Amino acid sequence: MKKPSGFSSFLLSVHPAQGLVETFLIGLLILSITSRMEGLVSLFVMQTAMFFLCGSCGMWAVLRIRLPQKTWFRQMLWEAGMSLAVSLLMIFGIRQAGILLHWDAIWRLTKWDEWQVVLLLAFTGVGYFCIRLCVRLFIRWNRMRKQHMLWSITNDHLMVAFFFATFFGLLFYLIVPYSSTAVKTWEQTRDPMASMMTGLMTTVFPALTLIVLGLAITLCVILPPSAVFSYFIARRITRRLESLTKTTAALRAGDYSARVAVEGEDEIAHLQSDFNAMADKLSTTLSDLENERNVVAQILQSRRDLVANVSHELRTPVATLRAAIETLQQRWDDTPPDDNRRKVALMESEIQQLSGLIDDLFTLAQADVKHLSLECSPTDLHPLISQVVDTFSPLAWQTGRVEVTCQLPKELPPVLVDPRRLQQILMNLLRNGVRHTPPGGIVAVLAEVQNGTVQISVSDTGEGIDPDDLERIWERFYRGRNSGEDSAGLGLSLVKELVEAMQGSVSVESQPGKGSCFHLYLPIAG
Repeated sequence: MKKPSGFSSFLLSVHPAQGLVETFLIGLLILSITSRMEGLVSLFVMQTAMFFLCGSCGMWAVLRIRLPQKTWFRQMLWEAGMSLAVSLLMIFGIRQAGILLHWDAIWRLTKWDEWQVVLLLAFTGVGYFCIRLCVRLFIRWNRMRKQHMLWSITNDHLMVAFFFATFFGLLFYLIVPYSSTAVKTWEQTRDPMASMMTGLMTTVFPALTLIVLGLAITLCVILPPSAVFSYFIARRITRRLESLTKTTAALRAGDYSARVAVEGEDEIAHLQSDFNAMADKLSTTLSDLENERNVVAQILQSRRDLVANVSHELRTPVATLRAAIETLQQRWDDTPPDDNRRKVALMESEIQQLSGLIDDLFTLAQADVKHLSLECSPTDLHPLISQVVDTFSPLAWQTGRVEVTCQLPKELPPVLVDPRRLQQILMNLLRNGVRHTPPGGIVAVLAEVQNGTVQISVSDTGEGIDPDDLERIWERFYRGRNSGEDSAGLGLSLVKELVEAMQGSVSVESQPGKGSCFHLYLPIAG
């Protein structure tokens, strides 16, 4: 901590014992000067010098003795004890030292009784206590104005009143005429020291005393109403700032809905408005960040699910292929041809499943890095859809005893699509339909022109989709309640992404227990 320097190190900085010693020396210095004035100055000058002695010693003690850091009650006890010590120092210290040193002219020439002199010296301690109390109140007030704007503004108003009172006090001092008696006495005194003391004690010191007393009385009259008026004026300003401070604390504590009421049209009102705008933006930003965090968490979870699902979906057909191949290798000659053909068909089915899964994963990776390639061109749907159905129907019947049919009108306008991607879309929809259709069921592909687009529908007679899953089936990695463990949750999401990439759209209709129907809406080639 930096030590105070300059004038601040002089005030309220010494031990009480040192302060009392310094006060004693100041008193002796004044006594030595006044003792030389015996017979050279008037009675009024010596009486005024007596007051000057008490005032100087008391003020020196007030300004030099440090303030103890204790409770308020103990501080008052301390100051009462120090005021008693100052009174005893004046009576039994300075007075007795003056008598011993023969510097007692100041109270011998005043023509006051002994008890009057002692009482005046004792009142030095009372004055010390009162001024020290004012010093403590000033320090307390100074701390309050630094910590609270209300008291700072009130202090500024009071300082204006104080300076005006001081100005008129000094003006009064300047226009007060010197006492003619004092001037005459000054001119008749030959001793320079006595002449200077006479001037000080008959003009300067009395005038300053009157100014201080007048200033004190004036401030006592002016400051209370001025303080009340300043308080209410400042309160109007600080009330809005306090409201803003409380709202700021609430916002910092996590209440992002906290807002401050805008009052008025001044700078504080603009500050309140800007604060609300900042709070709105902060709340929106935090909400966006929370949504982004949830999305990232969902993506990470989806990635983990994808790894688990794909691992399972790859392992199952690979294990089936391995077992079928080993069986064929070991028993090819001993197995009837029909059994061998069924095993080959089973292997072909598993290979188709692996191929579809690999295609989906590759397409997904391209879409993630924004490198999904599309070569859209006018495409005739008749041969494309017929080829997909002819390729997939034997496999569907051999593996699941599900019939795949195709019903197309004679004339369909060409559509603007990527033929390879459309084949992938239809294969995913057929694979999805066969997976959820029991043996003996039907998966049908239909097409028709509707509202300027070509609608391709893939319907099945399977188990249908649960209503709770219907809105989420297009999400990546989402698996509904009826999906089973062999689904990675990729097929339908890729269908939607690919169709929309070709400027089309998708929809679905489903009834649990009766089947589902997926619709593709593709743009007609211009």
